[in-house]
Amino acid sequence: MLISLATVIAMAMTHNHNYWYLLEAVAIVSALFFYLPGALIAAVIAVIAGLVLLPAPPDYVTYIRLLLISGLIGWFVGREQNSRKQLERLLMVDRLTGLHNYSYFIDRLEEERRRADRFGSKLSLAMIDIDHFKPFNDKYGHRLGNEFLIKLAKVLSKQVRTVDIVCRYGGEEFAVILPNTGKKAQDVAERMRMAVAATDFPVNKDGKVERKTISIGVATYPTDAEDDLQLIDRADEALYIAKESGRNLVIVYQSQGKDDNVSLTK
Repeated sequence: MLISLATVIAMAMTHNHNYWYLLEAVAIVSALFFYLPGALIAAVIAVIAGLVLLPAPPDYVTYIRLLLISGLIGWFVGREQNSRKQLERLLMVDRLTGLHNYSYFIDRLEEERRRADRFGSKLSLAMIDIDHFKPFNDKYGHRLGNEFLIKLAKVLSKQVRTVDIVCRYGGEEFAVILPNTGKKAQDVAERMRMAVAATDFPVNKDGKVERKTISIGVATYPTDAEDDLQLIDRADEALYIAKESGRNLVIVYQSQGKDDNVSLTK
């Protein structure tokens, strides 16, 4: 094996141009896979290898050409990669609140459900709706309504762990994915409800503020649902009960046998 490798190297070195083309190819491939840093490192190595190993090293113009070509390729590919990542992020983020949007929510909920299956853990979901948001919008206008949504998103985010995922489900509805969480999901939901109820929301330049409330429905996989989509339905059912029961409530869905009735756990 060593003899064969030595033979290949010897043959390459006897063909000066072929060996240099090989070094150029390595530098360009590095630019494609490792972007600008990889391109520059590979190009410098190629230059050193050319000076040390080749019987007749290329001129300096060839070295400069290699650095420029590999550098430009690395820069361009890196920029395109960053642009693609930024676009993917924008497609998954709600532009108003900065939270993850519905598309991200659906994908992530399925991912967390699979993780729960793999590790035998529980996964809870909290569906949140703002109480009487339409009258608030009608009274103060959509601009203040949007400002309210932005502040609400911040309040909700502060009440959860870093592993929890707060999303804007749509309109005035939010959803919070709670990985590896069972009964404690009710405590998290109650903490969010109380935090929102205690928050002042400015509604004019004179310092007038209003306080709003939220209703929350909570369900847990696999206790209450067989899959991630049913988990959404169960949490929605509990949210509907919370709204019908007077609002500003946390209702926990609990399966009650074959009929899967909702248990009003407040």
